[in-house]
Amino acid sequence: MNLENEGLLQATRTKSEFIMAMSHELRTPLNSIIGFSDVLRRKDIGELNDLQEKYIDNIHLSGKNLLMIINDILDLSKVEADKIDLYIEKMSLSEIIDISISLIKDIAKQKNIQTIKELDPGSDILEADKDRIRQILFNILNNAVKFSKPEGKVTITSRKEGDYIQISVIDNGIGIKEEDIGKLFKEFEQLDKGISRNYGGAGLGLIISKKLIELHGGRIWLQSKYGEGTTFTFTLPLKSTFVPIKEKND
Repeated sequence: MNLENEGLLQATRTKSEFIMAMSHELRTPLNSIIGFSDVLRRKDIGELNDLQEKYIDNIHLSGKNLLMIINDILDLSKVEADKIDLYIEKMSLSEIIDISISLIKDIAKQKNIQTIKELDPGSDILEADKDRIRQILFNILNNAVKFSKPEGKVTITSRKEGDYIQISVIDNGIGIKEEDIGKLFKEFEQLDKGISRNYGGAGLGLIISKKLIELHGGRIWLQSKYGEGTTFTFTLPLKSTFVPIKEKND
């Protein structure tokens, strides 16, 4: 590695470590805001009038959304600084998919979106970090539901492909323009300002998912037709090849 590349790598790590420190500092007061607003919403210390309830609900929702963005930035910084370890164990993909679907059921219900699971029985057990796989699935499923049309459906499928499991999340939502597909996995790039205003989000979920999938030894890609829907597909190895940070440094 030449001195220029080494300097760039060190600068990236320094930036990531600064962002991680700032993210931790921001989460502490933000958790207090969310916690106290939750106490008010539960009316533990007294009744609220309609206007106060509306304001407290907005504070609570805004706090939760901001915390999600901070957590995404923190995860992204950890990946860039090579400070994410995976906790590999045998896990059931079907169980993690069920948990991930339950996490997006409220937003799916609001839009009357049906979630369908079609899993190949031979593609259930694999070696992976189940919390990170749940995070990946939640990000992709949440994205699919968010950009789906009301009364639509989101289908998740899996099948065994050699030494890998291949998982697809299929929606019949707004789709993506061909010229925008390359922007999806670029940090802090959103496809359209109008889409950002209407659907929200910082655009980090898919970037983090891609990095976590690659950390597991898999890959992710998509197919989309504008106005008709999108299919995200990713692979995960049946047997993990991940090397923990400690072993990398030894």
